[in-house]
Amino acid sequence: MPDQLKLACAPWTRQAVSELIEAVYGVRLTVRNMGKYLKRWGFTPPQPLNKTYEQSPAAVAKPVNEEYPKIATQARQEGAEI
Repeated sequence: MPDQLKLACAPWTRQAVSELIEAVYGVRLTVRNMGKYLKRWGFTPPQPLNKTYEQSPAAVAKPVNEEYPKIATQARQEGAEI
């Protein structure tokens, strides 16, 4: 863990890994080269998921088909804008 190694920041960043290598081995690497090494070794930033696995189409459709029309009607009656 980064905090166990007394790094300046909690998440593993290219800068943090570069500082760790310099502290342990005395080898200074630029952030850019550190990024290249990490990518080569298979360490890449996590990619966002395109779709949530727990998403339920029925649960999403209910508010859109049932609740929104009620809200829109009430807004029109009160002269409000959604």
